[in-house]
Amino acid sequence: MENWYSNIRLKSEEIYQSIIKHGFITDLIEGRLDKDIFGFYINQDSLYLAEYKKSLVAVGTKCHDAAHTQFFYASATGILAVEDALHKLFLKKEYFNPEPSPACELYNSYLARVVHHSSVEVGIAAVLPCFTIYKEVGDYIAAQQRNTKDNPYQSWIDTYASDEFTKAVEQAIAIADHYALSTSPQNLAKMEEAFLKTSRLEWMFWDSAYQKEKWKI
Repeated sequence: MENWYSNIRLKSEEIYQSIIKHGFITDLIEGRLDKDIFGFYINQDSLYLAEYKKSLVAVGTKCHDAAHTQFFYASATGILAVEDALHKLFLKKEYFNPEPSPACELYNSYLARVVHHSSVEVGIAAVLPCFTIYKEVGDYIAAQQRNTKDNPYQSWIDTYASDEFTKAVEQAIAIADHYALSTSPQNLAKMEEAFLKTSRLEWMFWDSAYQKEKWKI
């Protein structure tokens, strides 16, 4: 299927709009996001990324092209290292908690199941929203901001609006389109399902942080 990403992006527009209208994002833009909410988010993001790296490696291992394998390996060790640095900057001792929130646990568990037990095409679709949604949200925040000098979260915002991250996202999209081009209709349906589900999980992750979600029992 040609232009797979463009097609699935249209189908995910409602999810994207829900993300950028979420209180977490609107408060982040204005620099008024509660520090405890951001601390909760950073802690959970560090737990998420520790597992997401493994999912990227698992996808890379299944790739048919050495260059694609190298991209996912590099993403796990290079691009995410930048995010690790942000965690060291923002993750204070008082916010550290080794237990994943329900949303974080669900997201990581779903990704692990898909990348290990589905085709490479479906695995690529599942890990893609963490690239594309963060890029779009970063660009949206940068475009909406009125005051970048006094925003305490500016370093985080700048990371996802950077040229380096843009190039990585473009490459991830190109790889997804490449695999979608020759896969079966059954796999295309599974790719769509995985992409939309992890896109929804991105919204759930931010909402979980905004609510400082805890296990109910």
